[in-house]
Amino acid sequence: MIQCRRVTWLLSGVMFLTFVPQGLAGGLQTAPKGLVKKTAPSKFLRITKDEEGQLSALETAVVRYKSAGGDGDVTVDLIGVVHIGDAPYYRKLNKLFTQYDALLYELVAPPGTVIPKGGKRDSTNPLAMIQKIATFVLDLELQTEIIDYTKKNFVHADMSPAEMAEAIRKRGDDGLTLALSLIADLLRQQNLMAMQPKKAGKEESLSDLLNLIVDPAGPSKIKRIMARQLHSLESGPGLGQTLTTILVSDRNQAALKVLQKELVEKGNKKIGIFYGAAHMPDFEKRLRDDFRLVPVSTQWLPAWDLRIRERGVEDFLWRLLNSR
Repeated sequence: MIQCRRVTWLLSGVMFLTFVPQGLAGGLQTAPKGLVKKTAPSKFLRITKDEEGQLSALETAVVRYKSAGGDGDVTVDLIGVVHIGDAPYYRKLNKLFTQYDALLYELVAPPGTVIPKGGKRDSTNPLAMIQKIATFVLDLELQTEIIDYTKKNFVHADMSPAEMAEAIRKRGDDGLTLALSLIADLLRQQNLMAMQPKKAGKEESLSDLLNLIVDPAGPSKIKRIMARQLHSLESGPGLGQTLTTILVSDRNQAALKVLQKELVEKGNKKIGIFYGAAHMPDFEKRLRDDFRLVPVSTQWLPAWDLRIRERGVEDFLWRLLNSR
């Protein structure tokens, strides 16, 4: 029987893997490594509590970066996101995106792929089915159904499946080496989790998932569990080196090539990078080391309402019918 900790870790992995359809201009110049003063890494996910100490929200960050020397008028915002969230969260992001000259977004797909407005997708796609089930269970919305990717300032800044496969081959990996690496990473994760001290007190558990699903307050309770797991991915060891390289490092490198093109060739000065929150620590490191950019401000947006509330029968039926 799979242990509850392993179940929650794997569910966090599913959340992370749910990719949904996820010298320069203006006085900004590259700098030798070590030139920019090191400060504490920025946070891109946090859980807030109310005055009574109860969980209230899972929030994601928009962190702004400018030249370390204070010269130039280029700004780059890292806009971390969770791929399923409350509808008002994505509506706020739609408004935010209008301020950028170029909004770089993630989408593992061949060049030229367009996400239609409303994000309608093939219901026979297994990934789409998983996403729909997740929105029903958690009482949330899909990013691609609310974010408007048809805006003129949206710029695809990601790899295609073929490009990802080629990057893997260039490292000398094949199916066998990837499988062995993933197993080793999983074992390390389990060992690290086993060493963590157990927290006192009773918390919600996914050990009886069916009861939580039919519980009127189930979506709120499951969101609280998932929020803790997502937060632990940023503050803990993450998903392991293999997945981090394939799903984060390779794709971030591709995105920053697009960033440089937008700055140098097109002369855009206000850029947003709209990616999953798990990508952001690596993005920040590259902006610091390779672009001489430093964080100057942080804005927090509530992505999930974590207050306990019960879902009515009408809402339950509406969600059930529309998740098919």
